Amino acid sequence: MRLEDNSRRGARTIFFLKFWYILLVVGLVLCNIVIEVTGYMSSGAVKDPDTARHLYYMFMAAVVPMIGTMAVCFILFWIFLVYWMLWLYRAIKNLRCLTTTTFSPNVAVVCSTFLPYIGHIFDVFILRDIARRQQKLLDERGIQYTPVTRRDLVIFFAFILVTIVVAMAEIAASWFGCFAVCAAIIGLMVSCLRVLRPCVEQGNMLYKLNEEDVLRAKVDEVLREREIEKAAREIQEAKFDE
Repeated sequence: MRLEDNSRRGARTIFFLKFWYILLVVGLVLCNIVIEVTGYMSSGAVKDPDTARHLYYMFMAAVVPMIGTMAVCFILFWIFLVYWMLWLYRAIKNLRCLTTTTFSPNVAVVCSTFLPYIGHIFDVFILRDIARRQQKLLDERGIQYTPVTRRDLVIFFAFILVTIVVAMAEIAASWFGCFAVCAAIIGLMVSCLRVLRPCVEQGNMLYKLNEEDVLRAKVDEVLREREIEKAAREIQEAKFDE
């Protein structure tokens, strides 16, 4: 059975995930600057006109890129989500052509995408199942690969929980809280990539191996047909000689 190439979806999923996380961190820092400057100006502690003017310039220098960054983050999030769903659906569907999986393509997409907060926890188990099935297939063929270790999955799961707690606590309005949120997001990005990238690479390996098998089968079929034709000609020649 022939698989479908999923490499482009995987590469774009990883690219937009990294880009989105980086812009999200930048947006949070700019948002914190705007909150701090606004709070300081509204407190009435600024008496010097020059200081107030400098603070106003700082406010404008932060609020304009903050709005732009958040707008781009919103767009990138939906682009990433689309590619994530497309990659996840095709990755499991390809696997089901070769073996069984715990999650069906539709169930995996629904659990991962449409369940707030809990869906991120499902991501760990879905990617674990994908990686385990892929690695078993590659082991049977003796192919070397970068494995998804249990430690990477545990760290990924831990950062998901930390990020959910930090997001629900809404502590980003202070510098310490903003630092905690940014640290959690960076940790989540790194741990997610350590799990996602090998899954994408292993899926690409299985696709290439499947293509080689299909090509080899076609070559064998052509050779078999030629042998049959050769044998038929030999029989006809033998009858003609008689």
